[in-house]
Amino acid sequence: MVVDELDALQDRFDGCETLAFADLSTQMILVTNSATTYRREGLDILCAEAALTLGAGKQLPFGDTPGTAAFVASKDQLRIYLRASQEPTDVLCCVCDTDLDVDAFLQDALPCLDKISSGG
Repeated sequence: MVVDELDALQDRFDGCETLAFADLSTQMILVTNSATTYRREGLDILCAEAALTLGAGKQLPFGDTPGTAAFVASKDQLRIYLRASQEPTDVLCCVCDTDLDVDAFLQDALPCLDKISSGG
């Protein structure tokens, strides 16, 4: 179950506040982790930012080609957007603390996304 995978990923990283699985072809958040505090409007903004930074459909990304990962940092949080390797419209939107161990998170998040994306 997707929410279980997202919950397990969140449990491994204290600095991870929200995880959302999204479909960029529809620009919709499909599932979030069960402990998210984001309201629907906030989730819609995350999905729009993922589409903007990674590129979706006719919307060109920042840069020359659609990206596989994007990072948006502010003083208080880090937002990470990851594109699934086999389904380019499937993305994981992550809202984290700025002290998150990004390398360790990516090592767990990318396989999690690919598992969710493939239905496995």
